[in-house]
Amino acid sequence: MRSLFCVLGDPVAHSRSPALMSRAFGLLGVDAAYAPCRVLAEELPEAVRGLHALGARGFNVTVPHKTRVLELCDRVAAEAARIGAVNCVSREGGELVGHNTDAPGLLRALRAAGVLPADGSKPAIDAVAVVGAGGSARAAALSLAGPAKRLWILNRTASRAQALAQALRDSGAVADAAELGSPQAEAALAEVGLVVHCSTVGMGTSAVAFDVGRLDKGAAVVDLVYAGPPGSRPGDTSLLAAARGRGLRTVDGLDVLVHQAIASLEIWLERPHLDSLAAPLREAAAAPLPAEVR
Repeated sequence: MRSLFCVLGDPVAHSRSPALMSRAFGLLGVDAAYAPCRVLAEELPEAVRGLHALGARGFNVTVPHKTRVLELCDRVAAEAARIGAVNCVSREGGELVGHNTDAPGLLRALRAAGVLPADGSKPAIDAVAVVGAGGSARAAALSLAGPAKRLWILNRTASRAQALAQALRDSGAVADAAELGSPQAEAALAEVGLVVHCSTVGMGTSAVAFDVGRLDKGAAVVDLVYAGPPGSRPGDTSLLAAARGRGLRTVDGLDVLVHQAIASLEIWLERPHLDSLAAPLREAAAAPLPAEVR
């Protein structure tokens, strides 16, 4: 019997996950279907119950549902509970179990790009800025709390940045917060060696969340947004174009998405060490969507 998987989000029409997951299932010889499902916030509990009733083997969760879905799972894995966000749900023994593959996906993408060592060792990065304060930002910040000596949380709403910074301090990290655009945030950007952009700014537009001109020439920029301005190739955002224009190292959201997907597949299929799928899955994710072909 064909297994059912999907991704829940709003918006979700731009998602590259169905294309890359379909390629993965084909390469792995798994009889499965994966569908994008737009779910409004008020409909999330009903959608999760429906997937449970349908016997879905697993599903991904994207914005804006990553924190809300926590309370809808029967169990939550320790790392997802620590992060406070779920982006991958698996059916295990009849229960829905929440996981977080945002953190391992980011680290794998950074290692593959050479920003972090491929052997998984944790050299100190003097300072890292995480832009945003939602579920993805929390996952990124907690995953980088080991390699980084200091973390900055930069967000348009200062109170949310402060709350995330406090959570990081409670976990033993050295963390500060500032409102994006403030003198303090501008000074922070000038000192960091890595910036991870975790907000939705630039999704489908040419907007940028911060000025890359503030960054040191040796800095690296990660943009979790992978659907940039209309007509752009997947992964090509205005933020990364500006960073590349300055000669900065970049990691695009498509690579992060691919490594998050591989981590999800390893959970769902109970098949570890699937990193060899990265190249063909990136190729699948970068292909035009049906609407783009027309």
